[in-house]
Amino acid sequence: MSCLLGDVLLSAAFLTYTGFFDHFYRHFLNSEWRYFLDQIGLKYRSDLSYMEFLSKPTDRLQWQVQELPNDELCIENAIILKRYNRYPLVIDPSD
Repeated sequence: MSCLLGDVLLSAAFLTYTGFFDHFYRHFLNSEWRYFLDQIGLKYRSDLSYMEFLSKPTDRLQWQVQELPNDELCIENAIILKRYNRYPLVIDPSD
């Protein structure tokens, strides 16, 4: 429970800001956000996985059945698309 606020803040930032960026810049932003949380003393899980935190295993299995590639970028993009209220901006450099 002590890490819930930090985990939710990181996840919300991920959903809001990272759809536009490639895999490497997403990791850079994540590192920067964690650095700032450390600076203000907000706890978060160091092993936080957005794939695990923001999606269900059944969703990921369904995406695999529908032939979504099983790499981290594609699954993150699917999570952003599934959780967005309006029209997310997602750029997939593999196309």
